[in-house]
Amino acid sequence: MWFPILVRLPFAVAGIIAGWFFTDGTLRYDAVQMGVALVMLAGFIAATVYGPVIFRWFGIRRRPNDRS
Repeated sequence: MWFPILVRLPFAVAGIIAGWFFTDGTLRYDAVQMGVALVMLAGFIAATVYGPVIFRWFGIRRRPNDRS
């Protein structure tokens, strides 16, 4: 049952951010919450995919004996 936590956490953060700008319960609030959650999801996926490349670009490398 770990999947609902992965879904609820980004929406909780997106709800806080949307709450700064719109009233809870309106259609605009829901749309902004969904947009913020999608941007956060896209950022997480981009960081996962391009993270190793960026680390290598900055010269951060794993130790050769580190297998974890």
